[in-house]
Amino acid sequence: MPDSPISTVANELVEALRSPNAPRELRLFAARGLLPVERSDRIRALLAVLPDSDEEIAAEARKTVAGLPPDDLSRFLEDSDPTEKELEVVSLYSEDPFVLERVVRHRHASDDTLRRMAATVSGAPQDALIVNQVRLLRSPDLIDALLQNPTLTIDGKRRLNELQEEFFEKNRRRKEQDRLAQEAEEQRLLDEAASAAQREEERAAGGEEGPQPPSEVTEEDFKRAGLGEIYKRITVMTVKEKVDLAQKGTKEERRILIGDMNRMVSMAVLRCEAITLTELEQICSMRHLAVELYREIAATREWIRKPKIQLAMVFNPAVPLSITLPLIKYLGMRDLRKVMLDRNLAEAVRTSARKLLQEKRGG
Repeated sequence: MPDSPISTVANELVEALRSPNAPRELRLFAARGLLPVERSDRIRALLAVLPDSDEEIAAEARKTVAGLPPDDLSRFLEDSDPTEKELEVVSLYSEDPFVLERVVRHRHASDDTLRRMAATVSGAPQDALIVNQVRLLRSPDLIDALLQNPTLTIDGKRRLNELQEEFFEKNRRRKEQDRLAQEAEEQRLLDEAASAAQREEERAAGGEEGPQPPSEVTEEDFKRAGLGEIYKRITVMTVKEKVDLAQKGTKEERRILIGDMNRMVSMAVLRCEAITLTELEQICSMRHLAVELYREIAATREWIRKPKIQLAMVFNPAVPLSITLPLIKYLGMRDLRKVMLDRNLAEAVRTSARKLLQEKRGG
């Protein structure tokens, strides 16, 4: 839908105010909040002149901002898709914690803006920064800025230290361990090569036959060895690395990660775009998973409507009755008979299957 004439005029006024050659009278009207445009456009125009080099205009703009109800700025931040620059200006000239919290949570807020705020804000904006782990992990200097903030709470400091320990210190120690392990492996290979060379010399001197070829190794042996190597590699990963692997790894890696004790990791497996229905069916059959995973699958319509997913859920004793009982009605008579006779399942599930089977037979 094309912009209305009023909207077009407002956009042109704001663009004109952003120009260094904007007329002084127009800037002054904007600073006093007197432009004949919608409220959101008046605020956008006001933000454009707040940093004005003309002190009179800047002072008028600050006065207007101070008189704005905090709800007006909050609604602007939520509904008007502010730019990165506008968010920076709001963070510089507003002291309202509710407004500053909206700036912190906004996806367009720049790292520079958040870094400056992290060193000074307190209360709700500070809490919003601390819980935004995605931004903190992407820009670790935000953590440093928060730790230097004199108003940082004891609880906030504890949480930041735990985050550093979990995602950065462990990673540093793991890399050091990997380096030492690699050096040890290289030394072991050198020692083995030296020993092999020595044995070969001894055989040659004694007239012995050379080494025999190794026995045949089956494809299944290779698969088992591969899974073992994958498991070893995953066990030394940090939570962040596991989450990344859950999004980008192979189905074998996802099969291991789905059972991780950290819920962020196992949930990341379900959110992987590459996950297949066959994998989901296998997951639904696993009995050692957290209940939240079964609930997540059951809450996803695209998955729970698949007959194989429904069947795997019903036949898994670890899945809560609140999920399995409603699914029984979708089973065919043959599967209902199997459910009824499966003593590993809860009595409520078997009884429901029996009643439904009798109803279908009677019909």
